[in-house]
Amino acid sequence: MSTATTRQSFTGYLPDTQNIMSFVLSTMDKVAPPQARQRAYNAVFRFCYQRPVLSSFLGVQLLFAFVPLLCFIGFSVSAILLLSALALGVGLFWVLVAGVVLFWALVITFTLAAATWVYLAFCFVAVRRIGKATGYIETPGDERSKSTKPVGLDTQSEKKEDVAYSDESKKSNWSFDAQE
Repeated sequence: MSTATTRQSFTGYLPDTQNIMSFVLSTMDKVAPPQARQRAYNAVFRFCYQRPVLSSFLGVQLLFAFVPLLCFIGFSVSAILLLSALALGVGLFWVLVAGVVLFWALVITFTLAAATWVYLAFCFVAVRRIGKATGYIETPGDERSKSTKPVGLDTQSEKKEDVAYSDESKKSNWSFDAQE
């Protein structure tokens, strides 16, 4: 196996360090401008040069504290994400329980409303049929309502009388307005 083949097979797996460094530097530029970072580097270098024992002590402390700090930050983020997911899951569970209760409440109220409507419709039809049978209720198109009409009354004369009455009422209203 040649080195060219090995190198080509690993290029897909290894990250491009130049892109990583440019990403890190551009992110740092967003956090702090390069001039401010340069002032901080100069101050740290001057401190290390002037107090080497203290700076080495602080460096070793930071090195050993880095792993526990990283673990603490990882645990905190994980705990927050886990508890958020758990809270979301519990919340969704109770929403689903309430949805099931709502569904059955709506089924029961629909059944009661439909039964009430059927009962009232039955009562209406029964009262109407009993009323028709006994003669207490007359509906348009009934034989009884046709038979109560006086025989020989002309529909044209009814219309003429209605027009005459309406003309008189208009005249009387107009004359009443004029008198005021």
